[in-house]
Amino acid sequence: MENKMENKMEEISSQRKLEALEENGTLIRKDGKTFLQLDCENAKELSMKWGEKLYPFTKTGKKWILELPFSTPVNYVQICVDGQEVLSPELPIAHGYGRPYNYIELPDEDGLFELRDVPHGTLTREFYKSKISDNWEKLIVYLPPCVPSAGLPVLYLQHGFGESEISWSTTGKVNLLMDNLIAAGKIKPFAIVMGNGMVKQRIDGELKLNRALYGQMLVEEILPMLEKKYQFGGSKEKRGMAGLSMGSVQTTRIICEHPELFSEVGIFSGFLRDRIVGDEEHDGIVPKSGGQSYLKAMDDASFNTYFHTFFRCIGDEDWFLPRFLEEDEIIQTKGVRETRKIYHGGHDWNVWRPCFADFAQMIFR
Repeated sequence: MENKMENKMEEISSQRKLEALEENGTLIRKDGKTFLQLDCENAKELSMKWGEKLYPFTKTGKKWILELPFSTPVNYVQICVDGQEVLSPELPIAHGYGRPYNYIELPDEDGLFELRDVPHGTLTREFYKSKISDNWEKLIVYLPPCVPSAGLPVLYLQHGFGESEISWSTTGKVNLLMDNLIAAGKIKPFAIVMGNGMVKQRIDGELKLNRALYGQMLVEEILPMLEKKYQFGGSKEKRGMAGLSMGSVQTTRIICEHPELFSEVGIFSGFLRDRIVGDEEHDGIVPKSGGQSYLKAMDDASFNTYFHTFFRCIGDEDWFLPRFLEEDEIIQTKGVRETRKIYHGGHDWNVWRPCFADFAQMIFR
């Protein structure tokens, strides 16, 4: 009887999500299908690029309409008007792959990333002049609702290559997830600091990417500055670090070099080895330095005692999955205790969102 009631409630919730789509002038639900409708009256031709394929719209009166070829929650798309790519003002705009993108958001199954009528935390933008990069740097700080920041645990959370400090709170909607999990009693409140890992350094008058600097900036500047201001963290037991893709490399390097600072670790679509060092497309500073020497920290017999949680995960359709599986051998050879999970999906937010949702429910217990 209880299972029937739960199934009925899920059906009602799903129906409400579909009705919400029907009320939206951009996304229309009809006969079990979802259509994108755009107002581009003077265009001669309209198409949407998703992945590597173009999907043409059909004009109906003053509107252009297209049946969406996907059902996943988060989808980066490119709108083309008369053969030229544009950013549509009718769709949300995110920053990924080093550039702005339109994206289309469809309801997720459990609604954890929806804006709900629950107490909401705050997102604060912080600016500071870094002595290390010699540039102005930006941070986003999430504080949970209804509790003072003093004494809270804090998670330092990193984005991927070509993204920025805003990615987790825009496309990732991590603040809405946190609000919903806290309201449901599924996690203990904690703060989140999101920094820009695409660090640029001026070399011979030219700004060059030097993402390896982020670890030094975090430890010497960001962490002490924010923990003094907000009075969160303050000890290893109340600090964690996590990141996706490039951010997972930064996370692995930093926690191996400073295991005394963090007790919770999340490596999403994640790498142990730094494969970006020496890659001219991803690493702008020459000569390269660092290599993989930081992984020697895992040889220490006490490595497993440093962390409450060591969570490593990836999608089953991620193009980096072979590398992830190769690194299983590092974990096994070095005897590292981990929680490991393979999600369904690729190298995108449809995996990283549930990665974080699961991780958030493991940490600071």
